[in-house]
Amino acid sequence: MGNFQGKESRPWLDHPDGKWSPRPQLPMDCPVCYEPTEPNESNVGPWELAGDPIEEEVQVGLVELWSLELKISVKNVTRVPNWAGVKSMEDLHLLHIELQKELARKLPPPPLVCTSDWLHLPTALWSYHAKETCLIIQAWLLEILQQAPTSSAVRDFFAPALNSYCHVLCLPLATHISEFLSEPLDLTNLFRLSSKAISETSRQIVAWQWERVFREKWPVHYEALCYNQAKDWEILFQQTVHGRREEILEIFDREKKVGFCMSAMTAKVSWEQKTRCYVASYVSASHVVPERIPTSEVHRLRFCPPNVRDQLQPELAPPRVSEIYAFRVYAGLEGLQVGRGVELQWKMQVGSPFGWWHGVVEHVERKGATAAVTLTFGHFPQHSRWYRLRVVVGDGVMRRCGIGGYHGGIRSCTAAEEKHWMRFFPKELVTF
Repeated sequence: MGNFQGKESRPWLDHPDGKWSPRPQLPMDCPVCYEPTEPNESNVGPWELAGDPIEEEVQVGLVELWSLELKISVKNVTRVPNWAGVKSMEDLHLLHIELQKELARKLPPPPLVCTSDWLHLPTALWSYHAKETCLIIQAWLLEILQQAPTSSAVRDFFAPALNSYCHVLCLPLATHISEFLSEPLDLTNLFRLSSKAISETSRQIVAWQWERVFREKWPVHYEALCYNQAKDWEILFQQTVHGRREEILEIFDREKKVGFCMSAMTAKVSWEQKTRCYVASYVSASHVVPERIPTSEVHRLRFCPPNVRDQLQPELAPPRVSEIYAFRVYAGLEGLQVGRGVELQWKMQVGSPFGWWHGVVEHVERKGATAAVTLTFGHFPQHSRWYRLRVVVGDGVMRRCGIGGYHGGIRSCTAAEEKHWMRFFPKELVTF
């Protein structure tokens, strides 16, 4: 143990609370050696802190984002701290070029990175092949990191974020911390107002968290916007929370009126912050007072069903086209079988959009591209004129309906959708 030193060499005695002391306050009767026992790392750069090559297995993770961008995370790479961030296909292309120059040998290129591919790749095609592409790129990047982990090209590939004063924000830890921020104000205070450096280098993390906050607050709006390939979730959040944005959605149990029992009707839905309610303005041939739907009834909202989106194209709306998708007739007979739950397009007036009405297939007579389908609607008594209906569907033609009004096509329900419909089945049979 070292000897006691003079008071002038022990400045921490002037700070008994230990706040500004270089060491915690210690009992005065205990001799302590205050000579440094550890090397000074104040001048060591971030690359040197990684130390010797790590023996653990190298790990690479990829998640597809919007067009031609990937969220990449790496662990246990020699001289590279654990890292996560966003890279484009162009970044991978440049990495491949630099590695070939440095190693003076040809390397296999990552998929879709040659100029003729990635420059002309449509967004829709990228989305379709994204997951398969990610697996191939993940294997390619893992092989590169294992073969040349200490190359300057690999170092430069990860360097931009690590050279920042707040490079810690590019690590997975920052993402985990930000996930605890559930309020927009918290995100703004941490990533916008805390410092200029943090604001400039955390844009992608902020984008992810704004998307998460939006998804948790308005899940159905989020599904609609994702289908339309929305990107700037912070702007979309501001527009939605102030009621300046509306989405075309479908509402179960419209206005909770008996006449709309077991149906899903189209509406333009916005958010009203003052009442913390969804405001549904129904699309109708006649004027309808908007309905306010509390957040406790968010299960009454849904976006256009998945198995009809490709055909009805909900992304096509005014002013690009003259009408919304709810006026279009669905064609097809996929999944029709006796005893299965289905949704029938039906409307009373020609000028109104179709609503989806839940029924069960009782009988099917197929004839080429069409079929005569007999449906039953179990929420009506069996003696009711509304209980059983025969319709011809499959060719995308609107026809007059035997119970009045007009019908379009039929779509089959999944098991999950059938279970959801049963939440709205009336306790008593509907009679008129």
